Amino acid sequence: MKRHLLCIPCTIRAAYDIAARATHDEELQEKVVIEVLKWLKKVSKDKEITPNILHTYAFRVAKRITGNNDPFDRLKKESNDLAVQLIPHLKSEYEKRSFRDGLRLAALSTICGNSIDFEVEDYHFSFSNLVNQLKNCLEEPLAINDLDKLMVLLPRAKKIVYLHDNAGEVVFDKFFIEVITRNYPVKVVSAVKSGPVLNDATLNDAAQIKLDEFSQVVTTGSDSVGLVLKECSAEFLEHVREADLIISKGQGYYESLTELEHLLRKPILYMLKAKCIVVARSLNINVGDNVIKFSYIK
Repeated sequence: MKRHLLCIPCTIRAAYDIAARATHDEELQEKVVIEVLKWLKKVSKDKEITPNILHTYAFRVAKRITGNNDPFDRLKKESNDLAVQLIPHLKSEYEKRSFRDGLRLAALSTICGNSIDFEVEDYHFSFSNLVNQLKNCLEEPLAINDLDKLMVLLPRAKKIVYLHDNAGEVVFDKFFIEVITRNYPVKVVSAVKSGPVLNDATLNDAAQIKLDEFSQVVTTGSDSVGLVLKECSAEFLEHVREADLIISKGQGYYESLTELEHLLRKPILYMLKAKCIVVARSLNINVGDNVIKFSYIK
């Protein structure tokens, strides 16, 4: 997905918000915003740049100038803790349903978990409302529903690379992976970020929620939002080459992988909640809609 004009003000706002989380020093906050503004001017004519690159740059600038390596550390831990408390309710609901409906519930829960986000323009998330938000989301329809295609592919797949997005959300990913591996003879490789970037899941988050109970946990080798192939480790890229299916969670991965499909040349399952108008327009849906969408490259 190419960047849109609206991605520019979104990145500027994100730069300020990240800086404000990283430090109370307003002079440092201003330095972050000014440096990001200057960089945006330099790359403004690059129409091939993807939105995930913009927010990655803003985060890296904020880290360097403020000296705070992980401004979202507390929020990520709180997200994981709260999400874990909701899993018993989710499992109870799952047990009441047929296999297909249960799989849909588990998949939808990961998309509902994708609502835990703090850096999307005009999108506001509240911990205090997460329980009700999740329960309501589980009753929502899917604007794009390729679940039947997933059910066709899963029995044939031997290896899945699962690209995790945010902390908190990763708890619901774990439940979805549990459902998959208990019902299909497939190996799942869970990929998290190699270092802090926004509230994306890292090895620390994976350890906190014991993600390795149902999957092999690796890092992408990069601390970028979404996927930047030139930054990825050889180990991760080998897992991708061996995979029969890539499950891509969240907007950041959608923004980047849609431009890499011709290189990866394998089934990609995009699972996300459209939280900004640019992503929603690219999918021809409304902001707030839930998506399970396959992309096959022949």
